[in-house]
Amino acid sequence: MSKSIITLLDKALLPAAVMIFGKFIGVAITLRLFNLPWTVGQVANSVFSNGNIIRAEDLKTVISYSDLIMYIIVALGMVIILIRAIYLHNSHVKPSLVARLANYNLLSLIRDSYDVYHSAAVWLIFTWVANTIVIINGISGQSFSWVAIVATLVSIVATLILFQDIYKEIENIKRKPSDYQWV
Repeated sequence: MSKSIITLLDKALLPAAVMIFGKFIGVAITLRLFNLPWTVGQVANSVFSNGNIIRAEDLKTVISYSDLIMYIIVALGMVIILIRAIYLHNSHVKPSLVARLANYNLLSLIRDSYDVYHSAAVWLIFTWVANTIVIINGISGQSFSWVAIVATLVSIVATLILFQDIYKEIENIKRKPSDYQWV
């Protein structure tokens, strides 16, 4: 297997765990926030014999807000990666920022293109996977449609910001190809 594929798989573990964790946290927060009753009981025709039981009239609220919370958590991960790509990328980090980071012994925050864009690709994929889940729930009527609209708009903006950074990187390579290491 190539180094890039192994790196992508390795970097995919955190966003996958964040997405699953975000959904569980979203359900717990929604149940608590809206003070919705739920129980653990026997579920017929299920792989698992026990499961959470939520009233049918509360299900749309739980799914909508848990989707929103899951998406927000995944989107925050993407925002962190975008900040790293825009401000902490070794090919275009500002010297004043390097000096400030050096004062606090934080130069390890600066990343190379390989690390930045592999992480960005994985988080972008998971942002769109979370968005797809929200859209499917919205289209099927299990979730409020505004949640899907908001998630889609945020995903589009994150994608455009990342593509703009990649475009700037390509322009930098065209202007100064000798500044880059070619393996």
